[in-house]
Amino acid sequence: MVQDKELSPAKEKRNLQNLLWLGKLIITLLILSYIYKTFRNEQKGIGDVGAVFHDILVIDHFPILFFMLLLVPVNWALESLKWQQLAKKVVDISFRDAFRGTLTGLAFGVAAPAQLGDTIGRVAALKSDRRLEAIGAAIVSNGIQFYISVVAGAVGWLHLQEKIGLSLQSKQVINVVLAVVIISGILVIQFRKPLTDWHPRRKVFQKMHTYLRIIGNYAAWDIGVSTLYGSLRYAVFLSQFVLALSLFNFPVPALELASAVSLIFLAKTLIPAINVLGDLGLREFTALLVFKQYHLPADEIIAATFLVWILNVLGPILIGIFLIWKYKWSKMKFSGSNN
Repeated sequence: MVQDKELSPAKEKRNLQNLLWLGKLIITLLILSYIYKTFRNEQKGIGDVGAVFHDILVIDHFPILFFMLLLVPVNWALESLKWQQLAKKVVDISFRDAFRGTLTGLAFGVAAPAQLGDTIGRVAALKSDRRLEAIGAAIVSNGIQFYISVVAGAVGWLHLQEKIGLSLQSKQVINVVLAVVIISGILVIQFRKPLTDWHPRRKVFQKMHTYLRIIGNYAAWDIGVSTLYGSLRYAVFLSQFVLALSLFNFPVPALELASAVSLIFLAKTLIPAINVLGDLGLREFTALLVFKQYHLPADEIIAATFLVWILNVLGPILIGIFLIWKYKWSKMKFSGSNN
C-alpha cells in the first residue's frame, strides 16, 4: 500500500508532463501552420515575392531596413514594460520575465482567436501561484493598446475619410462606432473603482471577480504610465510601416502615409476575429482599400505589409515557440486549482 501511494503521485506527475508536452506540440503545430498559410497566401497575393523584394533589398535601402530592424526589440520592450507595470499589482515581475511573457503571449496569440491566446501565454509564463489573478492585468494591457489604436485610427480617419471610397452611410456608421468606443473607454476608466467593491453572490461571478477585481485597483498613475508605453509602442510600429512604404518611393506625403497606416491598424483592431484567418490577410486587404485612391501598385503595397510582418512578428513568434518549449510549466502550481 505504501508503494502504491508513493507511485501514484509519480504517475500523476508523469501523466501531467505528457499532457503538457502534447499541449506544447499542438500549439507549436498551430503556430507553424499559421506561418505556412501566411507565406502561401502571400505568394498568391504577389506574383513573384522574390522579384518585388529584390527591388528594395539594395544597398541604398540598408540604412532604413537596419533602422526598422532596430525598432523590433524597441517595440516589444515597450510592450513588456507596459505588461510589467500592470502585472506587478499581482506578481513581483522583472523586465526579463515580462519580456519573455510578452513573446510567449505573441506566439500563443496566433494559435487562438482574438486576445485569448495572448492572455493565456502571458499569464502561464508568470512565476507565481497567483498567476490567474493577473488575467485582469492582461485584459487591461490589451485594452489600453486597443484604445490607443482606436484613438489614433480615429485621427487618421478624420484626415482621410473624404478620400476613402466608401458610401456616406458607411462613413456615418464608422463615425458612430469610433465615437461609442472612445466614450466607452473613458467611462470604463472613470468607473473602474466600483469593481473592487463588487461582491457577487453567484459562484461563477465570484470566480470571475477573482480574476478581474485587479482592474479596480489601478491608480491613475498606473493607467497613465501604461498608456504612455502603449502610445510609444504604437508610434514605433506605425513608423516601421511608414518606413516600409517609403522604400517604394510612393508619391504620397508622409502625413498621409501615417494616416493611412493608422486606418490599417484600426481595421485590424476592430475586426479581431479575422485573426483566425490570418492577420496579414486583413492588413493587406485594408491597405489596398486605403491606398486605392492613390493608384499605387498593389504588389508593392502588399510587399510593404509583408515586410513589416516578417520583421515585427515572424522573428518574435519563433522566439516565442522556443520559450514555450523551454519553460517548465509542469513545475508550477496554479492558484485556485484546488477550489
